Amino acid sequence: MVDKFKTKARSQSQSSIERTRKARKKRNNIAILVSVLGFLVGYYILNYVAAMEKPPLGATFNIVLGCTIMAVTTMVLIFLVKKQYFPKKRKRTKHVFLDETDYRKSREIETEG
Repeated sequence: MVDKFKTKARSQSQSSIERTRKARKKRNNIAILVSVLGFLVGYYILNYVAAMEKPPLGATFNIVLGCTIMAVTTMVLIFLVKKQYFPKKRKRTKHVFLDETDYRKSREIETEG
């Protein structure tokens, strides 16, 4: 009966982990979509609004605005894609337990010298 409880608790925690993983992936996908839409807005401002005969706020402002929007959204897009599809590999640490007698011997040697 104790074993069933452990497996049930394990499966509940596993399902909780899966839920949070799916929610994070959904949130990242929405952020990627918003980033792509922002890039398209910057592209539109750069190539169509700035190319008008008399653009609002001047051609130079629209060129700088379009390039800035495109640059920022590109950096955000790269960061999000890297974070979602190329996660860091966790290195497993090897635990080292010092033997108490070795520790005492090394301390005695250090204090004698």
